[in-house]
Amino acid sequence: MDKYLILVNKNHKCKDNDFHLSQTNSLYANVFLEEKTYHQFLKLKEYVLKQGYEIDLESGYRSKEEQEKIFQEVEKQKGLDHTLKYVAKPGYSEHQTGLALDFCLKENNQYYVDFAMQNHPVLKLIADVAPDFGFIIRYPNGKENITGYGYEPWHLRYVGYRAKEIANNNLTLEEYLERM
Repeated sequence: MDKYLILVNKNHKCKDNDFHLSQTNSLYANVFLEEKTYHQFLKLKEYVLKQGYEIDLESGYRSKEEQEKIFQEVEKQKGLDHTLKYVAKPGYSEHQTGLALDFCLKENNQYYVDFAMQNHPVLKLIADVAPDFGFIIRYPNGKENITGYGYEPWHLRYVGYRAKEIANNNLTLEEYLERM
């Protein structure tokens, strides 16, 4: 199986992988990504900039320990129900692969992350073009019962050349892998 199609979700624990992580040039945060994922994100970022929007990396690779801290912080702030809907438990996060990223929007010298971008036109643009760069919206709207997570249009997952097939057929990674 293609190494970019590994499944990590609430039922599939992240296994050790041999991906080479690269430090990125994100101005927003100290972010690492798998090499090809980062290379393709830079191409996506350049394309989006030509359309009038500036995006950057808000999050990429996370260690199990870092995921534990995030899980605990969100739980403390927003409660367990919200946390389980939007944050993976340590060991079950795609971010541990280096293939997943959260992007942010920079507009008027201010960064917008997560829900602060809700309904912004950049989300539709990225949803439309991300597959051209090997990315899928990992947690699409209306597929929460399959992915186990709420809609997150800012969370991209690199899957390589299969992204167009997944997106064109309105599939989640789970559904695509089930068909293989």
